[in-house]
Amino acid sequence: MIVVKLIGILLLVLLCLGIGLAALLMCLPARVEVRRRMPDGPLRVRVGFGPFRRVWTRGQRRARKPKQKKQPEQAPARAEQRSPRAPRVNLRRLDYEQALSLACDLIDDMTGAMTWARLHVTVLLHTPDAAQTGRLLGALSALVGNLYPHLARAFVLEDTKIVLDADFDAQRTVWGADIAVMTRLGRFPPILWRRRKALWALWKSVRMTEEDKKRWEAEHAAAQPAGQK
Repeated sequence: MIVVKLIGILLLVLLCLGIGLAALLMCLPARVEVRRRMPDGPLRVRVGFGPFRRVWTRGQRRARKPKQKKQPEQAPARAEQRSPRAPRVNLRRLDYEQALSLACDLIDDMTGAMTWARLHVTVLLHTPDAAQTGRLLGALSALVGNLYPHLARAFVLEDTKIVLDADFDAQRTVWGADIAVMTRLGRFPPILWRRRKALWALWKSVRMTEEDKKRWEAEHAAAQPAGQK
């Protein structure tokens, strides 16, 4: 029994230390950096608390090529064209009025909580339909134009560069970002919890289900030239 009590006390002490450390990190000033190079660079998110750094990478990574033994020369194989891959979200479904209202509410909740040392975002839009591309560009431009005054009023913006454009000759939409913001992460959990229903509804409106992805891939595969299939 004494051993069980000692183990229980030790686990309780470790739990309290973990909770205390997490609370301390949430209250310390943090620097968050988000970077993605156009057109297909990996997305890197770096979070720092003083001397502590943590980096998350999503996307392509450069791997070391293993040494290959010399093989007898063979006729070059015909390169296979990969079928298009459906995106996770479809921004054409986005309700811009709903998104703008939610964004303004979130900005008001976080007034004074962030300093944007760098805010560089570039988006080149493309959809199969040129008219849809133009409408999407106009809607996003209006959204950014209405949202920017709220950002300037609520936060400190030191270096800002936002570029929205359309490329009608491209194959798909490409984007890049270079963002650095200083904040305290402890401000976000209560705000996100308060707005959880609106955030979840917005995410459900733009996410692509498995059926949507299959339909999207089938439509784009059929639109490819016969020689590229």
